Amino acid sequence: MSDEPDLDGRDVAHDTSEVVQVHLLAAPLVLLVRAREHHDGLMREFRVLALSDQDAAPDAPRRLVELAEVLGRQLGAVGSRCDEEVDQALGRGELVRDLHYDVGVGVVEAVRTLEALMTEADAYCAAEKLMTVERPPLMKRFASWYLGQFVTQCAGGPASPWDGPLSWVED
Repeated sequence: MSDEPDLDGRDVAHDTSEVVQVHLLAAPLVLLVRAREHHDGLMREFRVLALSDQDAAPDAPRRLVELAEVLGRQLGAVGSRCDEEVDQALGRGELVRDLHYDVGVGVVEAVRTLEALMTEADAYCAAEKLMTVERPPLMKRFASWYLGQFVTQCAGGPASPWDGPLSWVED
């Protein structure tokens, strides 16, 4: 039996077995955009690796590429991250905003897999096996809070507001 999560084509973003509204309270918009940009850059690099000759790049994280493709399909709706709403709020000068997502409880498995994927990707970045740089501590802290809100609230726990810095600080 594999340790890999079973994300076999289920649409966890639209899982209607039990829908939960996840509230991201006082979400720091600047950090959210920075995390989105880092994630998108990493996904672009994964796509390039997926198209590359694996013999020419034997250290390429093939498993990460495959997981990223599966998670991209599974988290499509959740992964949209209210981009338009966030971008408009930033355009109005807002630094924080409460965001809300309606998700099926099945999203928890995908969120945990994404968290593990990002941690593994950080290790590849730190070892200079990818061009993308490792996430700095603040971005890791933000990602832990962000993803943790989905896990906690899908399990019936309360929403917790972000209590860290509101803007990007190089660390």
